[in-house]
Amino acid sequence: MKTKLLITITSILLFLLLLFAPNTYSTLLPVFQVTEKPSVISKGTYGNTVTIDLSFGREDVETLVEGLKAPYPHFFISIEWIERSEPIIKIMQDKKIPISLLGKEGLLYIEDRSLFKKEIDRFEEAIGVKPDWFRTSDYEFPVELQKDAWKEEVNLLGSTLVLGNTVPKLTKGDILTVPLHQEERVDTIQLAKYLRSQSFVSIEQNIFNMKMKTKSYP
Repeated sequence: MKTKLLITITSILLFLLLLFAPNTYSTLLPVFQVTEKPSVISKGTYGNTVTIDLSFGREDVETLVEGLKAPYPHFFISIEWIERSEPIIKIMQDKKIPISLLGKEGLLYIEDRSLFKKEIDRFEEAIGVKPDWFRTSDYEFPVELQKDAWKEEVNLLGSTLVLGNTVPKLTKGDILTVPLHQEERVDTIQLAKYLRSQSFVSIEQNIFNMKMKTKSYP
């Protein structure tokens, strides 16, 4: 009798768990989705982070990448550069340097609503996984883009400061961006010296004050 009662109670509990689980789990965030609604992160709290926007260059970039030592800056790379620079991407993957996707101007994602998904798919094909982070080349993030990124479970990252001819003074939480484009470019030799002279943390550590496991790329 006790056994039958126990089985009945267990069955009821399992039924209730299955019945209400979808509503409960829908409030939980995916592993790499760091906001509760479509949003853009542009500043952390617990340190300084260096991100590099890369869309142009080869030999100087390869030299920079080969000389980097952990903790690494976080690279945001255009899909076109990724697809034409497989050997350098392989070096970055072997060293476990974090790679995310650098998109185009924000307005283009309104004009072509399929553009974001196409770039994400091309990134996944080239790298093997979706990017955890995405930013536009002009740091403009239209609402439509925010919704598309949320749907794809890709986080949007802006920037606090951009490195130019002068070195900006960083405050805690700042996200510094270094441009490596054809029309806007920082000298990579000086950049390497700067990276060695400062103490930086990852995006995740800056936001959450916790170290994240480095993603392994195939």
